[in-house]
Amino acid sequence: MAVNISTLARVKNVEHTVEPTWASDAGRNSNSGKFGGTFVGYFDTLKVSIGKTNQTEMTAIKTAIEHAIIPVTFKDSETGDEKTEDFYGTAITASYNNLKGRYEPFSFSLKAISRRDDM
Repeated sequence: MAVNISTLARVKNVEHTVEPTWASDAGRNSNSGKFGGTFVGYFDTLKVSIGKTNQTEMTAIKTAIEHAIIPVTFKDSETGDEKTEDFYGTAITASYNNLKGRYEPFSFSLKAISRRDDM
C-alpha cells in the first residue's frame, strides 16, 4: 500500500524536484574543465518537512517511511497530478525536547528508484 505523503502527521511542506543522475564515471575533465560521464536519467526527489511531533506521530511517520523501498503518492510538480512511485526509504532522525515532550521539526528526502520516462 502506498504512503500518501500529504497525509503524514505534521507535514509542513513537500518539495518535489526532478534531478539528473550520473553514473560513477562522472566528473570534471581537469584539462578542459567540462563535466563528463554517463548520464543515467532524471529521477524524482521529495524533500518532506515535518513540524513538531509527539511520540505517537513520530512512530507513525517512522512506520511509514523507514523501509528499504516504499511506494509513495505525491503531487507531481511538473503536471500537478497525483503520482505513485517507488522510492528508497530513509532513516528518520529528529531531536527530542524532554521539557516539551515533543520532537523538534525535521526533514527527510526520498529518491525515486526508477528514472522518469517522460523527460
